Amino acid sequence: MRRLSLITTILIIVFCQGVRAQNFKAELFGGVVGSQVSGDELSGFNKGGFALGAGVRLSIDEKSSIGFRLGYIQKGSRMPSGEDAGYPSFYLLRLHYLEMPILYRYRIGKKLYFEAGPSLGYLFSAHEEDQFGEMPYMKPFLKFDLSANGILGYPLGKNWDFQLGMIQSVLPIREHGSGTTYRLNKGQYNTVITFEFLKTFGSK
Repeated sequence: MRRLSLITTILIIVFCQGVRAQNFKAELFGGVVGSQVSGDELSGFNKGGFALGAGVRLSIDEKSSIGFRLGYIQKGSRMPSGEDAGYPSFYLLRLHYLEMPILYRYRIGKKLYFEAGPSLGYLFSAHEEDQFGEMPYMKPFLKFDLSANGILGYPLGKNWDFQLGMIQSVLPIREHGSGTTYRLNKGQYNTVITFEFLKTFGSK
């Protein structure tokens, strides 16, 4: 909790400074996500959740800028009850992260733009259960999730944007249950699709 309070305080300071600085713009974002975990033998973005946070953006020139964000995001995996014979009749994995991406933005048209960059996530809560209840003896999750981000954005009006994004872990979030690896498959990985609205403060 002390770490969370410290990060929140830093975010508020950065947010306020971003509003005041001439070349910086402050941002707030929020939306819904669909997620899955590669390597858990399930498929589909069945685990819903949400993301929200704030950040600042520095303009480089008329077409490009770089931004720093800090936010909360829900990741995980889910199989609804009775979906597939041969598997447990129910499975749910909830992962709660503080996510800190650095995103480079480039405009590829009059309105459409693309953002890309790395992010570091800190796992502060995890819950895993099946039809029998909580699963406390599974492999532990790593505390940090290093990911790659890609976002397509489209302005909806003055200082409002819609963003469609993808977040993909580049390092495993935990080992396979068996502990085995194969080439680039070193364990389980988060894959997340995001649908977010972005509010920019001040003139774009």
